[in-house]
Order: sequence, then structure tokens, then C-alpha cells
Amino acid sequence: MNSVNIKLTASAVIVILILTAVPMIGLTVASADNTQGLMIDFGYWDVVWTEMTFAEDMDGYDVLETACHINGYDCTILDDGTVYSINGQVNLVGIQWGLYALSNGNWASVDPSSLKASDHTILCWSRSTGADTVMPGADATGYTYYDYAEDGESTATKSILKVVSLAPSITETLCSVKGIDYIVGTDLYSNYPEEVVEGQENGTISIIGGYTDPNYEWIIALNPDIVFCDGGTGEHITIADKLRKSGINCVVLYDGTDIATLYNNIWITASALGLSENANAEISNLRSTIDVVSGIAGITGLRVFSALSADPSPWTCGSDTFMSDVISTAGGVNIFDSQSSSWFMVSKEQIYAKQPNVIIIISSTEVTTDEEYQAVLDSLDPVWKATPAYLDGEVYIFSGAAGDILSRPGPRLSEAVELISKILNPEAFQLLDALDAIPKYFGDDYQQYLTYQSEAYS
Repeated sequence: MNSVNIKLTASAVIVILILTAVPMIGLTVASADNTQGLMIDFGYWDVVWTEMTFAEDMDGYDVLETACHINGYDCTILDDGTVYSINGQVNLVGIQWGLYALSNGNWASVDPSSLKASDHTILCWSRSTGADTVMPGADATGYTYYDYAEDGESTATKSILKVVSLAPSITETLCSVKGIDYIVGTDLYSNYPEEVVEGQENGTISIIGGYTDPNYEWIIALNPDIVFCDGGTGEHITIADKLRKSGINCVVLYDGTDIATLYNNIWITASALGLSENANAEISNLRSTIDVVSGIAGITGLRVFSALSADPSPWTCGSDTFMSDVISTAGGVNIFDSQSSSWFMVSKEQIYAKQPNVIIIISSTEVTTDEEYQAVLDSLDPVWKATPAYLDGEVYIFSGAAGDILSRPGPRLSEAVELISKILNPEAFQLLDALDAIPKYFGDDYQQYLTYQSEAYS
């Protein structure tokens, strides 16, 4: 198997391992974060972090007014204590400004008038429907993330940050918020953007092991300021605990099961680097792209089957996966969305019973020609060939770099949404641009079929 196929196979395996690995228990208790500050969460992933010291006599209103003064925001507080607006952002029906404090890594609603701010480190005024919709104030293991860096410099050493990424999606997230210059180590499969590959080749970025088997000693040797881990993988949670006991800071991102979690992870990543303002720019770009292309595609209701191979009984995605969310966002319906499982194997009989209108195959073998595409079609099981998708010519193959974007819950999910939107409703896009046509297979050249991506943050 050549190196390209090895990477492609690994990408598909990673998707499965993300959601089948079992998190470990008995972990180190989260240490206290000495950094004090206030998050102002305007909603819709528009968040502002203000570092400040909470004086002994400060309550929740004092904290808000101080942060607004620092940021130049107006703030309207009604006589009954209701916060009506912050920086012109008013209460909405069912979406109200409220104060939240961290409790065991989770937000809890608190009374601003009775709160003693100095008893806390991280507080949040949020315009939201409740604690479960506030931007997380801690990572997936309960550790806050504002204490590690400021403007790309370590708060401990005052030197330029050195960070390690344990997953391809995390590497891409770091780069999306201007973190490329701080990366000194990645997993074996991080291959995007090109600057990462160049760093691996010239020795400025070290390989610290595979996705599910990062090497503790190799990480320690790099003496990183922060190691970024994937909270959907038990091995990452385990090594984060081990590294923390050795004095290495770790940020464990949330399991990327949907696009909303991707936005949260972008904010956490940027904030851990001391670059939280970069997160807002990147999230805004991604949301803009996804809103535009999903708006053009509309809701087609087409039944979509996504397979991690062309095997008769392949792995597919259930409801709690980013792939299912991408399909839904693009206007389709994942035929196995009723399954509470994440990624699982499905029989060909089950596939036929669901009668998919569209089949999307993530291929470990690169497909670059019409002949290779036809060869894959010819190899499909007869049961697959009896589905509406096959009979109507609606079978699509993603391989190479295109396969990666469907295998990683990172910033390139916006690209995945655009391509799948065009698969599900090509006529809508061609009404706007007759030349905006797509092929039946995508490879390393997939980006030439993207026309609605907002400019990446740089």
C-alpha cells in the first residue's frame, strides 16, 4: 500500500476510533486557574474575554460594569436588576442576559447581587437560554483554559508558546486561529495545511506518535507549554492526565459530534493560546459560509447514506456524529440518524431497507479518473446496486484530501457542507452560476469546486 493510501485508510480508522474509544476514569482533579476574568457571551458564538482582578467587594453587577468600561461597551441595567442590554445587544424572547459561575467545570446560574466575585476565577454574563447553551468555560475534563498564554506567549515563561497537537482536526483548528507558528509537534496523520507538512519535513515540527498511541516520552522531550487533546478519544484523556501530573498543561477539546461543538473548540483553542479574538473571526467566516450554502441548497429531504468504504457492510455514521450533522445542515437526512450509536458497521440489507437517494463513499483508494470511478461502481455489491441512489447515478466518492474533510471534525467542515449541499441540490447552485457543476468524485483537487468559502483567517 502506498503512502497516500496509508494516510487515507488512517483517516477513516480515526473517525471510528474517535467515538469507540472509552474514556478513562480516576483522573487528576482539575487544578485551580489563577487567572480571573469575565466572559461576555453575546450568543451565536460571539464571545469576548476580559481578564481582570475581582476585588473583595465586587458583586456580579460590578464585574459586568468594570468589563464594559474596559471594552467601551454601554450597559443598561433596569431598576429591578435585570440586565437589559450589553453593547446594544438586548434581551430577546426566551434569550436573556444572566450571570453564570463555574461549578465543577460546568456553568451554574447565580444571583449577581449576592455573588462575591472574588470567590471565583471565571465568570460569564451570557445572553442565552440557559447554562447548557453558554460557551464552555472549561475544557472537556473540567480545566479552565485562560491561564496558559497571552498573545501567543506563555504566562509561565513569558516566551513564545510551544504547543503539541494530538489529532489532525486539532492541528487544523490551531492553524485556523493563527497558531501555526507555535506548533512544535503533531500526530502522524496531521497533513494540513501545507505549512504543517513543510515543518514536519524540515524538522521544526516533530511527530509524536499516532492518533491513538501518542508517545509520552516524545512529547515530554519537546517541553511544550500546552498539549491539545481530543476529548472523544480515551487515550488522549489518559495521556492528558499523565502529562498534567508531569507539569505539562493540557487542553482537552470536546468530542466533535456536530458543527456547534466545532465552534466551541475553536474558541477554546484560540483562548488557550491567548488569542481569543482570532476565534471570533474564524467562527464568523465558517458560519457565514455554512449559512450561505445551506440557504441555497434548502431542505431537500433526500436520504443520504455515508460509508467509510465500498465494502458490502461498511462503517457508517449514526445520529451523534459530525457527519450526520453535516448532511442535515446541507439539507439531507442521514438514513441512520435514528441510530443512537455514533459510528458502527451496517449490513447491506439494512442499507437497502433504507432506500438511500444518495450514497457518499469515503474511499481509502484514491479515485482520480472516470475509469477509476467506474471501477468502484462496478465493484459495489448487487444489493447496493438495487438502491435508488445507484439506479439514479447518485453515488459520490471522496478520496485523498477530499476524504480528509469528511473524516475530521475541524474547520474544513464548512467545505464539506458546501460540497454535500451541491450534491443534494445541484440545480439551485447552477441557477446562480451555470458553471458551478460538480463531478461524481473528489480528490486532492476538491477545492476547485468550492465557490462560497469565506476567506480564512490569516
